[in-house]
Amino acid sequence: MNFKGTFYRDYEKLSAENVKLKDRILGYQEKNRELKQSLDRCRKSKEEMKASYEGQLAEKEAVIKELSNRLAHLEAVSRHDGTNTGIPTASTPIGKGKVIPNSRRSSGKKRGGQPGHEKHRLKAFDDDEVTEHVTHNPDDTCPFCGGAMADSGKAVSKDEYDVKINVVKRRHEYHIYQCAVCGAQVRQPIPRGLKEENQYGDNIQALALSLVNTGNVSINKVGTLVAGMTADGIRPSWGYISKLQGRAAKGLGKFMSDLKVAMIQRAILYWDDTVIMVNTARACLRFYGDEAISYYTAHEHKDMESLLEDNILPVLTSDNTVMHDHYKVNYNAAFSFRNIECNQHLQRDLQKNTDDTGHKWSDDLKKLISATIHERKESILSGQHEFQQEYIEKFKKEVRRILDDGWKEHEENPSGIYSKGFEETLLNRINEYGENYFKWVEDFALPTTDNLSERGLRGVKSHMKISGQFENVNTARYFATIKTYIETCRKNGVGELDALSHLSAGIPYTVAEILG
Repeated sequence: MNFKGTFYRDYEKLSAENVKLKDRILGYQEKNRELKQSLDRCRKSKEEMKASYEGQLAEKEAVIKELSNRLAHLEAVSRHDGTNTGIPTASTPIGKGKVIPNSRRSSGKKRGGQPGHEKHRLKAFDDDEVTEHVTHNPDDTCPFCGGAMADSGKAVSKDEYDVKINVVKRRHEYHIYQCAVCGAQVRQPIPRGLKEENQYGDNIQALALSLVNTGNVSINKVGTLVAGMTADGIRPSWGYISKLQGRAAKGLGKFMSDLKVAMIQRAILYWDDTVIMVNTARACLRFYGDEAISYYTAHEHKDMESLLEDNILPVLTSDNTVMHDHYKVNYNAAFSFRNIECNQHLQRDLQKNTDDTGHKWSDDLKKLISATIHERKESILSGQHEFQQEYIEKFKKEVRRILDDGWKEHEENPSGIYSKGFEETLLNRINEYGENYFKWVEDFALPTTDNLSERGLRGVKSHMKISGQFENVNTARYFATIKTYIETCRKNGVGELDALSHLSAGIPYTVAEILG
C-alpha cells in the first residue's frame, strides 16, 4: 500500500476544502460587514427620521402655539373699545354696542326732566324786539254757516325766530376834493379789501372761512353752499377760497406771536398732536393751550425738530406744568418744565391689560384711581384744597402694593406673547413715571386728564375724514392759524362770524382784546 500517496491525496483534498472554507469565511465576513453597514445605515436613518419627526413636531407645536397666541390676540382686539383703548365712539365695530365715556355717578333717577322741573321754552318777544309783523286773516265767510265775518278786536300772537340771507350789492364812492389854495386833489384812502373794481365783502369772506375751517367743508363745495344760501346770487370760485385761506392766515401773524407770549406765561399748559395727511404723506398737527387759549401748528414731521421749531416747550420754565399723554420727549434734558400725565389714558391701558390678560392688578389700580378722583371731586365741592398727608401716603402705599402684585401675576401667570410685552411695558412705565401720573393727588390745582387737548384735536380728525388731505404743508399751516384764531375767540365769548368779519376787514381782534 502506497501510504505516502494516500496521505498526499488526503492532504490536497483537505487543503482544497480549507481554501473553500476560508473563501466561505471571507464571504461571510464580507456579508457581515455589509449587514453591519446596512444596520448602521438603518440606525442612522432611524435617528434621522426620529430627529426629522421631532423637528417637524416641534415646528407644528410652534405653529399651533403661534396660532393660539394670534387667536387670543384677535379675541382681545375684538374686545377693544373706548373703555380700554383710544378708539373713538364713532369707530365702534358693527354689531358692538357703543361705549360713551361718562365719569358722572348714576343718581338712580329716570332720564329726562324730574317732577317739578321747570320746562324750558323760547319766550315771547318784547314789543320793541319785533322786526317783522305778519297778519293772518281768516276767510270772509263763516266756515260753519257761511255768514259774513267781522273782526272781533281780539287776536292771538305767535312769535318766531328765523334768518334771512339777503345779497347786498354795495357801491362805495370816494369823492375827490380839490384844495382852493394849492389846487391839490385829495380823497380818502381806499381800504385794502376794495382794491378791485368788484370784490366780496367781509361777511361773505367770514362765511366762507367758517365753512372751511369749522364746518370742515371742502373748498370745492364752499361755492356751491354759498350759492345755495344766496339763491345763486353769490358763488365764490375754488381759487378764490384757496387764496382767501392764505390771506386770512397771513393777516394773523401778530395775533399768533402775541398769543404765544401769553400762552407761555400760563401756569398749566396742555399739548397733544395727531397725524394728518399732506399730499398722501403723513404729517403732524399739534395743539397747545388751556381753557382760554387754543394754539395750533402744522409740520411735515412729528419729531423733536418740529417741537423746537414751535419754540413753546423750550421756553417754559420750572414754574410751568405741562399735561400730556406720556410723550417721553417731554422729559428731554433740553426742557425744564414739570410734567404731569393723563390718567384717563392710563385707565384705558389698565382696562386693556385686564381684558387681554385677565390679571387682577390692573383692574385694582384702575378702581383705585377712579375712587380717588371721585373723592377729590367731593373734597373740592366741600371747599377743601388738598388731601390730608395720611391719605396721600395711604394712596401711594396702595399703588406700590398693587404694582408688586402685578409683577407677581406677570411672572407666575404669563399671558400670550402679544399681551405679555404690553403688560411689562405698562408696569415699567407706572414704576418710572408714577409721580407724574399721580401728582394730582397732592395738588388739587392740577388736572387729572389731557381731555382738553383731545377735544381740541377732535375737530381736526373730522376735517380729515370729511375734507380729505391737505394739498401741502402751507395749506395745513393756514388751517392751523385760522383755527387758532377762531377757537381762542370762541373760548372767550367772541362770536365766530364776528371774529372772522374783523379778520376779513384787516382788523382782527387782538390778544389783549380777547383775553382782557
